[in-house]
Amino acid sequence: MKRWAARATGPAAAERYLATVRSQGPVALIATPGTQMQCRPQQDWAAVEREVALSDFDHVPLTDESGRVITGIYARGIGPVELQETMFMSAGAPLIDFLETADRQRFRLLVEGGAVTGMVTLSDVQKLPVYALLFGLLVAVQLLLMDWLRQASGDTPDAWLDHLGPRQRGMIERYWQDAVQRDLAIDKLALASFGHEIQAAEGMGLFKGHDERYREIKGLKELRDLVCHAAEFAPTPVQALRIPRLVRDAHS
Repeated sequence: MKRWAARATGPAAAERYLATVRSQGPVALIATPGTQMQCRPQQDWAAVEREVALSDFDHVPLTDESGRVITGIYARGIGPVELQETMFMSAGAPLIDFLETADRQRFRLLVEGGAVTGMVTLSDVQKLPVYALLFGLLVAVQLLLMDWLRQASGDTPDAWLDHLGPRQRGMIERYWQDAVQRDLAIDKLALASFGHEIQAAEGMGLFKGHDERYREIKGLKELRDLVCHAAEFAPTPVQALRIPRLVRDAHS
C-alpha cells in the first residue's frame, strides 16, 4: 500500500520533540500541594521516626514554631537535614528536569512566588504524568531506531529480517498477512517489536564498538514494555532509582 500519512519522524523532528518535552509538563503535576504536606515542628524531629502516620514518608518537612516556615527536612534513617539550594525547584520547572536528577536529589521543595507550594519525591515517579512522558520518550527512541533500520536496509526493505530467527520471521509474516487484510500494510518493519528491531540493528552493526549503548537500549526496551502495559515500573526505591538513568539514556 502506498504511504499516505506523514511519517512520524523527519528532519530535526526528534530535536524539536525533545525541546517540547522540556518546555511542557511542569513538575507540579506530580507534586504534593503545600496544603497537603505532612510537616512537623523542628523541635519535635526525634518523634517523626516513631510516628505511625508518617511511616510511608521518607522525607518530612520541619517547620519553625509558627508551623508556617519550613526550616529543614527530616530524612528517614538520617535525621534532620539543613535546607540547601539543591532541595528547591520552581513549581513550573519541566517534569523531566526532576526525573533526570531524582537519583541525585530524591526530593524537591517546589517554590512559586517566593513561597514553598509543594513537594515532590522519588516516590512520585510512578504517577500518570510520568507514564505519559516516558511513553513519548520511549516511542521516539523506537521510531528513530526504525528509521535507522530502513536506511541501513537500503534498496532491500526487508534486509533487516535476515538477522532474526525463523520463528520471529514467521511471526512477522503472520502479522503482515493480517495487516494486508486490514489495509494497514506499509512495511514489515512497522509490525516488528522493539526487541526484534534491537536484535536486527545489532546484527546490522549499529552497536559495533558501542556495547554501552546496546545495554542502554535494552534497558529502555524493558521499561517500554512496562509503561506500554501500564505496569508498575517503580514500586520500590531500588526500582525508582533506575528511572532517572533510563530517562538520561533515552535522551542520549
